[in-house]
Amino acid sequence: MTLQNMLLVNSAVSVFSSLALLLMPAAILDLFGMTASPTDKLMIQFFGAELLGTGLITLFALNTRELRSQRSLTLSFFIIDGIGFIVALGGMLTRVMNGLGWIVVLVFLLLALGFGYFQFIR
Repeated sequence: MTLQNMLLVNSAVSVFSSLALLLMPAAILDLFGMTASPTDKLMIQFFGAELLGTGLITLFALNTRELRSQRSLTLSFFIIDGIGFIVALGGMLTRVMNGLGWIVVLVFLLLALGFGYFQFIR
């Protein structure tokens, strides 16, 4: 896998997820067995907006060839996805999310490992 493909995968996951969170916050919360109060829905939509930003930054950076930019992107996404993994795992271990939450844990883990590979190994 190339860094460009990794960025494309990250962009697709981020944009798709953000649209779901922005347009259907109550349904997404319900899917994961979480409550859907007005406050919860608003927070999910804020998260969706930030996730859309991440996806667009990734999409617009697909063709960057400047090494410092690539290193900055991979380190940033490694940190973002690593923290996302920890938060999602915490949500699963405290039973905030139902069994579908393991998908979120796995996605964050795979993205963190992918960006970690490009940052530290390749």
